[in-house]
Amino acid sequence: MSGRCKLSTSSPARRSRPPLLLLSFLLPLYACGPDRPEGRAPRLEYAEEIGPHVAFLQDQHTDPIDYVMGLFDSHDIVILCERAHPEITQYELIRDLASDPRFINRVGHIFTELGGSNLQSRLDAVFATGGLSDPELAERLLPIYRDLSYYPIWDNYNFYWFIEQLYRLNESLASDRHVRLHLSDMPFDWSGMNGARYEEFKSGLGRRDRVMAEQITAGYRALLASADAHEKALVIMNFRHAFNDFAFDDGTRGDNVGRYLFEAFPGRVANVMLNSIAVLVGSTDQRPVLQPIQGGKWDAAFRVMGDASLGFDFNGSPFGADQFDYFPFNTQTVSYADVFTGFVFHRPLDAHLFVDNVPRLLADHFLDEYRRRLRIAGTPETEIEARARSASGLDTSSYENLPDMSAMISSWVK
Repeated sequence: MSGRCKLSTSSPARRSRPPLLLLSFLLPLYACGPDRPEGRAPRLEYAEEIGPHVAFLQDQHTDPIDYVMGLFDSHDIVILCERAHPEITQYELIRDLASDPRFINRVGHIFTELGGSNLQSRLDAVFATGGLSDPELAERLLPIYRDLSYYPIWDNYNFYWFIEQLYRLNESLASDRHVRLHLSDMPFDWSGMNGARYEEFKSGLGRRDRVMAEQITAGYRALLASADAHEKALVIMNFRHAFNDFAFDDGTRGDNVGRYLFEAFPGRVANVMLNSIAVLVGSTDQRPVLQPIQGGKWDAAFRVMGDASLGFDFNGSPFGADQFDYFPFNTQTVSYADVFTGFVFHRPLDAHLFVDNVPRLLADHFLDEYRRRLRIAGTPETEIEARARSASGLDTSSYENLPDMSAMISSWVK
């Protein structure tokens, strides 16, 4: 790294930002000069290599919810790219978005990757039953959550918590203003499942993105044709499923839900990346290899600016111009602006929180069924291990290599 610079920490007067094309030439003067009379002031010294990103962030003032709602002004569908499945602070943000009066009045529909579409009527019945106490709501939701996935159990707490939060939100609203949750994963039923049928289902997972996209497309078109006054929708998809219809280096396009939605509704879909981590070549579902985006430069730039929660378009930003290393497979010539409409930063990596073990999800009466599913899926777990999980409370954690990632980020700042 060639040097470190620091801008004034006094409260500056606002003035217009210089054109981005000039920014790279003006940056050394701006970054190292004694004063910068615009935007917000950085809090830390930083390597000049991240200067363009810091300078850009100084002029950004749109919070994530306002940013997403602004996208709905010009788009009918906004796809939100979920972080690692267990991370809960992202669902706090989504809860706040869903609770915003603008979202309730103008959008009102959320399509999710999680949850087989065959569970929709069961979930709708819960939401249609008002006045449930917390224990009563849990009794209704737990059987649905146990069947949520083709995995033997889905014990990430965040989505369960979000459903509870959405139920309570709808209780406070008139019935015609309820926020509707649409489960969009491939239909799957554990009842009567056996090893042969499970293997047959898994052999069809190659069509999963197309099936999810088809179900979302059909569901969205159905609501447009209905008497529902809402004509917009939020879609929550994890990682690559949220990518748009960009072309890889070899000219092919990804088998992603986002791609199919962009193709089905041209000009009407936007997609937003939540700040996350890059998954490197060599990763597996069991052992991902992770590092901060752009080697920590993005997180460092936000750290310099106090980790403010922000949302902005990738197009025309130094973030959008960076090589797309979030998915480093055949994307050496692809930029972030090629793949996503925009970006939301909400909480730094060291504040991301993974929460597992939904309370009572593996209560005693469900253990036999859980063991049956494990045998069917070929992933045995001893009764002692299962009982230990069922008896434990919420299990919180973070990225396994967080110290290494934090050190990488810190290498760009003081």
